[in-house]
Amino acid sequence: MSTKNIILFGDSGVGKSSVINLLAGRACAKTSPDTKPCTLHYTPYEIKIKNVSYRIYDTAGVDNNRMDPVGFLNAIANAHKLMKEVKERGGVHLLLYCLKAGRIPATFITNYRLFYEFLFDEKIPVALVITHLEREDSMEDWYERNKGSFERHAVKSIDQACITAAANLDPKYTPKYNMSRSIVGNLIERRVDQVNNWDGGEGWLVRFIGKLRDLVTGRPSKSDVFGVLTKRCGMDESLARDVVARLDITH
Repeated sequence: MSTKNIILFGDSGVGKSSVINLLAGRACAKTSPDTKPCTLHYTPYEIKIKNVSYRIYDTAGVDNNRMDPVGFLNAIANAHKLMKEVKERGGVHLLLYCLKAGRIPATFITNYRLFYEFLFDEKIPVALVITHLEREDSMEDWYERNKGSFERHAVKSIDQACITAAANLDPKYTPKYNMSRSIVGNLIERRVDQVNNWDGGEGWLVRFIGKLRDLVTGRPSKSDVFGVLTKRCGMDESLARDVVARLDITH
């Protein structure tokens, strides 16, 4: 059986790397809060859950609800690289949106749109992973109290895992930490096969760039986008010109 590809996304500091380490059973992903995010930067990790192999991509989205032109160009290059890699490795099978329990930040919807609507064109199911719930008597209670917020924001999640993923907690929370590994693993096991190797299809990059412009303050020039497509994405010049021509960029 081929390895299934999973994209883990969300704001910085919510515990994405800790979720990777939780599932791996060891500290394989860097968890430093000082790591500066780069739009759509990603790192893949090979992890086994119940002896089944998964490739989980730990990604960095945006840290505010707008991005500057440089971030826009980085997002184009990194999105192209990510999609090319997962296509070669069998496509994408599941999106996991990680967020920290508490007040839902403004960037929640920005990152949700960036990955679910823009990059994957609403073709891949999204499940929520809510972290920092060790102080809840029953961790699932947090979602029951807050699910109305997700409905109001039109977040289309198919499932959720309410967990704690921090390894350096008070020992009294160890049972919840151990239980959390099973909670996330079970979610992945029951949801990962609901889509078959989606890899973007024809025209996905034009759609992605067109939608991404909604988040940009200012407008990069056509030559900026052309340069990214040809130099950083390795796209043929004639194809890159076609992509740029189909975008509403006025200069």
